[in-house]
Amino acid sequence: MTDDRALTQLVNRCQQGDLEAFAQLFRRFRQYVYDLACVILRDNVAAQDAVQDTFLRVMEKVDTFAGDAAFETWLTAVTVNTCRSHLRRQKVRRFLSLESLRPGQLLHVGGAAPNPARLVEERLRRQSLWQMVNTLPDRLRLPLILRYRYALPCGDIADILDLKLGTVYQQLNEGRRQLEKLAAQQETAVNLSLAPGES
Repeated sequence: MTDDRALTQLVNRCQQGDLEAFAQLFRRFRQYVYDLACVILRDNVAAQDAVQDTFLRVMEKVDTFAGDAAFETWLTAVTVNTCRSHLRRQKVRRFLSLESLRPGQLLHVGGAAPNPARLVEERLRRQSLWQMVNTLPDRLRLPLILRYRYALPCGDIADILDLKLGTVYQQLNEGRRQLEKLAAQQETAVNLSLAPGES
């Protein structure tokens, strides 16, 4: 996401109370935090609130960042925990608009450029899949989002959600099985995959 050395220096300056460094950190990561909050909360206004709350927590807790994990992983954990608090308080259960998704983030579609009918069919399939993901409990939904939208390694997901690695694998498998059952009921194809080059 960023040059490691420059980011380390920026975080160190933040830990020393440098407000200009914090402003730079905010500018660098606000879109990432907003995008992740939109996916979890499925509400643009709530996501904007979550961005503010996330960076307030970052400002309060940046001195606890020891550098054991990547800063982006630590920031993702703070964002996810902030969004979980929002979900608990507001019980936000609205569907994420398809228009805010970038191609290839939850679904990867290969092959030649499709014709217009295929584009419409694929959009409907993607919409149906997102709707199914959003009906799952958060313990299954969040690992699926972090793995298939953000292509995070399972080890990072375990750190972010404060789970054992085996639990992450179990929840991903259970989430995929539940999606397959829902898809069978709706006769919809499920194609969860990472974009090319992601592991």
